[in-house]
Amino acid sequence: MSTPAPHFFMSYSRDDADLQRRIVAELRGRGINIWVDIENLIPGSPAWEREIERSIRAAAGVIVLLSPGSNNSEWVRREISFAEQNEKRIFPVLVRGDEDDSIPLRLSNHQHVDLRGHFRQGMEELANALHDHLGTTKVITRKKQEAAAPISISSADLKRFAVPGLLVLIVMACIGGLVIAARAIYGSLNNRLPTPAVTATPSTEPFILATAQDIGLNGEPAGKIVYTCQVQGDEICVINADGSGWQRLTNLPSASNYASLSPDGGSVVFVGRQTGNAEIYDLNISTGAIKQFTQFKMDVGAPEISPDNRLIAFTYRPKNNSARLWMMNRDGSDPHEFYRSPTQESHDPTWSPDGTQILFAMGKGENNKLYVIGFDGRDPQVVNDTIDTRGRSDWSLLNLISFDMGDPLQHEVYTMNIDGNNLRKISDGKNSQGASFSPDGKWIAFTAYTNLANQDLNSCEIYIMRVDGTDPRRLTENNYCDYQPRWGK
Repeated sequence: MSTPAPHFFMSYSRDDADLQRRIVAELRGRGINIWVDIENLIPGSPAWEREIERSIRAAAGVIVLLSPGSNNSEWVRREISFAEQNEKRIFPVLVRGDEDDSIPLRLSNHQHVDLRGHFRQGMEELANALHDHLGTTKVITRKKQEAAAPISISSADLKRFAVPGLLVLIVMACIGGLVIAARAIYGSLNNRLPTPAVTATPSTEPFILATAQDIGLNGEPAGKIVYTCQVQGDEICVINADGSGWQRLTNLPSASNYASLSPDGGSVVFVGRQTGNAEIYDLNISTGAIKQFTQFKMDVGAPEISPDNRLIAFTYRPKNNSARLWMMNRDGSDPHEFYRSPTQESHDPTWSPDGTQILFAMGKGENNKLYVIGFDGRDPQVVNDTIDTRGRSDWSLLNLISFDMGDPLQHEVYTMNIDGNNLRKISDGKNSQGASFSPDGKWIAFTAYTNLANQDLNSCEIYIMRVDGTDPRRLTENNYCDYQPRWGK
């Protein structure tokens, strides 16, 4: 019988569920097995606590996501206590908040990985520490198995080696006594030393980027796709990634488009024109309640919610001026300019997976390059100066960029690494455009046309395909246009 792969138990607060999912996906992508309660059990069910205890006992170690929420969580504290009782190695990972309000006293002497400022770098440090720990555990386990293996000695061998063996045993006993004493002294000192370091430190190694060939493409798509549906003019619709659960979210007298799902899948921000001007609105999917966020009375577009659900980046074009990037809080407060170019249009922002950078288009009209800019709003860097796109793009968890480009009615979907390398066309005709990655980065949603021969502009539908361009699937089939898909959980 095969031995189950060793796993790490993950302890976290429900407040950090989005970060937890991202971290789990990163670690699994690096070949590390993670056990998460909500994937295996129904929280609060009778078996929940027993299975948590069983998983911790069997775990190679326990990863604790540190934040103000986890520091106040009774369950996280109980899981830490149970891990310590079972002598499990603890790997603290600071994900949100300040150290003073996120790190419990019992873990204050443990060195930790900090993902707050440098997510990718911190993930590398954490993954390396976990792999190193698994390697050490395997060596210890093998030595224990070798030590426990039965030794067969014949009676003749016993007589032949009895006297020499006895002398050897006496010498080994003396040495063993010294070893035990040394271990006792070392153990006493070791109890006073901090846990071996796994803190994120600056690295001089080049950043390793995923390519489509590196990504495992097994599994079916999950989550929801929100998009613009021309049921009666432009409205907002949502559909499950398998094509089920279609729902029309808006029924407004004015056009609604450019929708973006919140990280928890509970709400949508979109551009509406109920006042006669383009403004940003928020829609609660479960209740249908709509709230107006902006009151610019000018042209806004392409709102995108940040991965931590705290900010919205969008395009704003003041009267008779070029488009520029703006930002506001998730509740619509504090709208302010983030970046403008003195000579070009800056538009269609989307977030990096860790929420620390923004990918956007800059150029004029239909001719744009893609740029990455940090949170300081300075010195945007071009990703690849050979491309020419209309604008809207996406940035996957696996550090690929998706976008479309091409002549009128001949657009194709492309991907490339965040450093601009490995540019690939992955769609196959049909005027494919508006690409958006699935949350796990393994699929792409896009718009394609079913009747290009007659240039039927109402024949656009929503499709998905794997990130390497294989396995295309059509999700919608209507006599009107469906476009601008954005994938979320």
